[in-house]
Amino acid sequence: MHCRWWLFFRFLSCCFTVLAATSQARADSGTVEAQVNIPYVVQFGFGSYDVGGLSTNTFRIPVSHTFPMRDGRDPLRVKLTGYIGYSYADFETRWLGSELKASQDYLFLLPHVELQIPLLKGWTLKPYIAAGAGYAFNGSMRLEGEREQPIQDGYDFLYSAGVSSLVEVSMNGFTAGFGARIGWAEQIPLGGGGGQGFATLQTGVEVRRPLGINIKGRQLDLAGSFIYYYFFPAAEFTNADQSPIQVSNQYEFGTTIGFVDSTGLWFFDNPRIGVSYRFGDGLTGFRVNFGFPF
Repeated sequence: MHCRWWLFFRFLSCCFTVLAATSQARADSGTVEAQVNIPYVVQFGFGSYDVGGLSTNTFRIPVSHTFPMRDGRDPLRVKLTGYIGYSYADFETRWLGSELKASQDYLFLLPHVELQIPLLKGWTLKPYIAAGAGYAFNGSMRLEGEREQPIQDGYDFLYSAGVSSLVEVSMNGFTAGFGARIGWAEQIPLGGGGGQGFATLQTGVEVRRPLGINIKGRQLDLAGSFIYYYFFPAAEFTNADQSPIQVSNQYEFGTTIGFVDSTGLWFFDNPRIGVSYRFGDGLTGFRVNFGFPF
């Protein structure tokens, strides 16, 4: 049996950020396709998710620094963030009675610039833009009974842009945050071929409460959050022997721990860490949560 397989594992983020990876296997009697949506991978961040026979594991660390552009109680600020990441995609299915496996690695770097504009007390508007690159490598595929075949390496241009809003209110020892964001993220293969992109509307709420625990004079708090994601056009994931999976609506519950007052730690601005669970439209995943993303 003559078989060819193409897999493109592509990258972005977001900060919306953006990527896409495509795999194809061809035989005399038909075609099998599997697709990882790279813009979604970058936006998802540090964690893993599954959809159909596709699974991805991504490690993404945000390194950031914020500095004021003018003096004052609520100054205009600029936040610079570098998203450094590695992702691994794995695909497995049965095709024409034989087991088919494919995998590929992906490295990406996405510098991100955000302008923080104070509007009213507790309300900040944050337009942003990000642009970077990704590299897909070390790919291979194997159809049962056939030799393992390499998958072509490739480079991507990644970019995203948008605006977010955050309103914070303190009451009776609690601090509530209300966030919203709209933006666009896209991946463009530098070697030619079609990329992927989508717009995202996000809304969320977070509630923080001091724990009464101090570390070197810094008080800790605990936060719980809920975020709703709407993707348009839908983030699309194709799979063997199935109709394309279109992800439009997703929901995420998370919790983090951090410091009550903003503080720096090494090269992290106001660090927080926790976990969250995302689900909706047939895609589920867990990820490491570095704070309310607004």
